[in-house]
Formats: sequence, C-alpha cells, structure tokens
Amino acid sequence: MTTNIISQNFRSALGGFATGICVLGAKREDGALFGMTVNSFTSVSLEPPLILVCLGTYTPRTQEIIKAEHFSISILNEQQRNISQHFAKPGEGLVMDQGWSTGANGAPLIDQALASLECDIESTHMAGDHQIVIGQVTKIVSQPEQNPLLYFQGKYRTLGNEIE
Repeated sequence: MTTNIISQNFRSALGGFATGICVLGAKREDGALFGMTVNSFTSVSLEPPLILVCLGTYTPRTQEIIKAEHFSISILNEQQRNISQHFAKPGEGLVMDQGWSTGANGAPLIDQALASLECDIESTHMAGDHQIVIGQVTKIVSQPEQNPLLYFQGKYRTLGNEIE
C-alpha cells in the first residue's frame, strides 16, 4: 500500500471513533485571545488532574499555545456547532465579539459550554506530526445537564437514545 492509501484508511478507521468537540483557547504574547477546535482531548490523571490535547505541530496556533503556558478547554454543547466551525477555520482564530469570558489564567472560555477547564502547560511531547500538550487543570466550571456536541465519521452528531 502506498502512504496515501494508508493515510486515507487510517483517517477512515479513526473516523469511526466518536469524539466530543472542544475549543482550546489561549492568550497570545500581544494580548489577543484566540482559539482552535480540537477533538483529540482526553483525561490523563485524577491526581494531579491532568488532561492532554494533540495539536498539529506546524500550525501557528499550536506554537502560540505552547508559548502562552496557560490555556483553556471549553467542551462544547450540542447547540454550539457554529462555535466549533468558527475556530476550525484557517487563520488566526481570534475570539468572537461575544459569547465568551476570560478565565483566571487569562485564556478565553466559551459561554454556556458543557464544561470549561483552565490549565497550565505541564509538558509537551513530539509525536509524529503533532505536539502532545499535557495540561494541569487549575479550575473547572461544569454544566452537566447539557448534551455534548459530537463528531463521528466526518460529521457533527448529537447523542441518541440511552442504551439500557
């Protein structure tokens, strides 16, 4: 198999894993607030509370996040597809005029998110064409009564019926 076919098969296979959608936010050195849509987010440890995100190494936003030393994760609810699309677009990913607030660590938090985590960068690790960023959670705000925005097989989804 050629590398291109393997890459396509890899993307297709991993597209079968449903993920939540988050916006990772940070403050640039010039003070501008920005974000990027991510779905490679997971918990690492309860004690201390650690999470990780995987970010494309060669994107300018990744480099700005690493420089910032602090970031936020806003886990989007099922009504926030437009926010996900805004921060997924190429470019600077500057925060919108409304619909957000600034966390204690200076990073932007999306209003009405399912949960928002403020984090300090604990470490970064190169892995292929991505940076694994591990963050220590310093503050949490959660609204668990909402449903998450999901991504599955290349499309946005919402929760279906509970299986008993």
